Amino acid sequence: MPTLDPFSVDAPALHEPAPDVATVPEALVQDLWGRQHFETDDLATTDGETIRILDPGQLNSDAGPDFQNAHVRIGNMDWRGQVEVHTTSGGWFRHDHHTDPRFNSVVLHVTLHADMWTGGLLRADESPLPELVLHPRLDTSLRELLYSFRTRADDDTLPCASRWDEVPTARRWSWIRKLAQARLVRKRDRLSASPDLPLDEVLHERLFAGLGYAKNDAPMTTLARRSPPDTLRSLDAPQEREALLLGTAGLLPDPGDLLEADRATADYAMALRDRFRRLHVRLDVRPMAPTTWTFFRLRPNNFPPLRIAQAAAWYAEGGLLRDTPIATLRTALGHDAPMAAFREALTASPPTFWRTHYHLTKQAAEHAPSLGTSRRDTLLVNAVVPVLLRDADQRGDPAQADAALGMLHRLPPSQDHVVRRFEDLGTEPGSAHDAQGLHELYKNYCSAGGCLDCRIGQYLLSD
Repeated sequence: MPTLDPFSVDAPALHEPAPDVATVPEALVQDLWGRQHFETDDLATTDGETIRILDPGQLNSDAGPDFQNAHVRIGNMDWRGQVEVHTTSGGWFRHDHHTDPRFNSVVLHVTLHADMWTGGLLRADESPLPELVLHPRLDTSLRELLYSFRTRADDDTLPCASRWDEVPTARRWSWIRKLAQARLVRKRDRLSASPDLPLDEVLHERLFAGLGYAKNDAPMTTLARRSPPDTLRSLDAPQEREALLLGTAGLLPDPGDLLEADRATADYAMALRDRFRRLHVRLDVRPMAPTTWTFFRLRPNNFPPLRIAQAAAWYAEGGLLRDTPIATLRTALGHDAPMAAFREALTASPPTFWRTHYHLTKQAAEHAPSLGTSRRDTLLVNAVVPVLLRDADQRGDPAQADAALGMLHRLPPSQDHVVRRFEDLGTEPGSAHDAQGLHELYKNYCSAGGCLDCRIGQYLLSD
């Protein structure tokens, strides 16, 4: 047998074998998607539809799809929902997602490698699922990515935490506040993605989504779209609005679920069922699957039935969404005490039944069922101000835009894990506007490895 000369041009090239699919953890693919560590220009589904990723969503640590509240544009259609990730397309079937109604809200399947199932995935409702294959879009070898992933430190320390104090305070805050402006403009522009949708319907959707928090943002958005403002305004009785929303959400209990309920609870739930039965026929409503909703690791006051009852209260007489919500918001913006006026406008007080209930199957200890001040402030930041900015842009009213942005300088900052990270470094936001800048910095620079594009990172790297 002839001996091969390793320096001969005829010798075969020796390559280290690529990682086997079985050795690549799904967590790596989640990391690639969450950090957007792949070429994002000219993306397309396996069917050739263009994809634009507006928000990859938040990694889900609970049961259900991998990423919550993603926003992607596929073709000419915007989708908000979940993203599921696997190393190969067949993982969708191996994990039985094709029979699980919780995965009907998945808007995009992301796979690292193509296999025999690629391009042929179906949801439990038998609708086709768009799919993206990442491997051809990687700009770093999979072996390098895998090594980096496995050797990365377990903690989630900000990249420049150890040198944060070296950056002049004025420089930090100048950049953070610039990022806040960019974040708010992007929120405004996202609302313009559907220019034919009336602004009161946009507000309706964003307020419902805001009640869902991160875990139920997508189903609350779906509920808002299936129960549009005109339909809710056509119903005069508060119980009819509750019945329509809770029935459409798929959250009205069956009689068998009420066998151990007290009489008052059972009567209220059955009355809602009877009303929804009639509305279902008259309005041709398409109910959602109950499994769409997340209750796991939620505090009771965030349970979907109570939040939906609060949403229904916005359509009661005198409620924000009952008649002319955009005009109401403009009036509040011009009030001598605009923050108090906005908080009053966002008040949502459901019927007395909800003082002793978080859902429809049993009583609970008495509590205040109305929206709290902190939740109303969050709705102001994430729904009301972007809608007012879009309204000002459409009407050519820069004074209204300035006033809406000014509201964020008056509102207190949110208290969440992102804000606390920067507070631990001695950078405490003085307002909701500052907190928005910190969120933008963390998400699009710190977490995405964008130090070279960050003015704080540039300052430290130029030293």
